[in-house]
Amino acid sequence: MNKYNFDELVNRKNTGSYKWNLLKEDELPMWVADMDFHVLPEIKEAILKRVEVDAFGYVECPEEYFESYKNWFKRNHDLDLDTRCMAFSIGVVASIDSILKHLVPPHSGVIIQSPVYHVFYHCIENNGHVVKENRLIDKDNYQIDFDNLESLLSDENNKAMILCNPHNPIGRIWSKEELKRIVDLCEKYDVLLISDEIHCDITEPGYKYNSILSVTDNAIALFAPTKAFNIASIKSSIAVCPDEAIKVKFLKGFGMDDIGEPNYIASPATIAAFTYGDEWNKEMREYIYNNKKYVVDFINKELPMLKVTDIKATYLLWVDISKVSNNSEAFIRHLRRQTGLFVSCGKQFGSGGEGHIRINLATSFANVKDACERLKQYILSII
Repeated sequence: MNKYNFDELVNRKNTGSYKWNLLKEDELPMWVADMDFHVLPEIKEAILKRVEVDAFGYVECPEEYFESYKNWFKRNHDLDLDTRCMAFSIGVVASIDSILKHLVPPHSGVIIQSPVYHVFYHCIENNGHVVKENRLIDKDNYQIDFDNLESLLSDENNKAMILCNPHNPIGRIWSKEELKRIVDLCEKYDVLLISDEIHCDITEPGYKYNSILSVTDNAIALFAPTKAFNIASIKSSIAVCPDEAIKVKFLKGFGMDDIGEPNYIASPATIAAFTYGDEWNKEMREYIYNNKKYVVDFINKELPMLKVTDIKATYLLWVDISKVSNNSEAFIRHLRRQTGLFVSCGKQFGSGGEGHIRINLATSFANVKDACERLKQYILSII
């Protein structure tokens, strides 16, 4: 019998929730990547204990914070992290932004593997760099085009690569062999490798991801509890880099950008998640898997004109709608207007995202079933 009840959701309406605010009464939001589940109780308890102290001034990041990461990754990923290689940051995106700003020469090309998390594009372009897409091959649940990747890496104007590991939105867990090929090419052409590993703790039961740090010391890996434990607004993450010279550089950048100091509850919430969250995380992943299985079976049976990518990580489902629409922007707009179902537009994830939608499955099974019926209703109305 499970310890946690993921069928019971938090009522997030009228709470300032980015996902749930400004919705009509009958709308169902399954887009932005956060969860509707109750948070791990120990996280809430740690926060409440913290705020009992009636002074919310500046706080240090205790050694226990970094030790909690070390212990979690050893227990759950068999990965040995050295706390001396860790640096606090308010978020993975903030880290990427700062690293690109301070470690990558102006106007450089930065390689990403599209379709990919759309904020990568903003980080690159807002820092005056140039997006270089190593488009994934839509075959066998997506493959890396290594010939194109080497061509991009060999261009002396391209100075950095951002890896999404596991990949959002396609849900791929990169193998150690794939990661090693990426690392070897980046080292061959002296390209800085940044690995966003925020989804690492949301894998299908029976599957584990491979960190970039399991195959090299010559990369920057970015970790956080925020996605897996639904505490994104608490702003807590780390950057890990075994190369001391690179770490010194980005630490200086973190200081200049004011992203290296924790807020009042970041440390206790993170420590609680990584100390007490093993069973919650396990049950959450099982629940997400069952949600995914239901949707995939439903689409295969009721909507065979759609194609679902076989995700092994994240709680995000990547669906090919190209047989009914090549305009994902119009598709999601009309889907929402007609049925109230609100999903993400594939086009925003860059080249290769056209003709796709992304559906967030981190909600109740009842909502998932409701979403399937709404999707079916809309699809049948346009074919």
